[in-house]
Amino acid sequence: MSLKEDLAALRARLEGNRSPDVVKTMHRAIDELRGSGAAARILKPGERAPAFVLPNANEDLVDSRRLLAQGPLVVTFYRGRW
Repeated sequence: MSLKEDLAALRARLEGNRSPDVVKTMHRAIDELRGSGAAARILKPGERAPAFVLPNANEDLVDSRRLLAQGPLVVTFYRGRW
């Protein structure tokens, strides 16, 4: 199966059990994100991320500078609370 087919199947599965109003809201949010210009501001491969302090999954603040002092750092973002 091609990537395009995989994505179409995923979209059908994710939208299939939701009401039309929910799907419409999801599509509006995606369109707003695309229109925000956020994609142009993402880091490119090889660029350094700015220092940050963010809460982790336990709501504890994590300082990237402190972690980098211990060695390489990998950052993963995910959607939390729904």
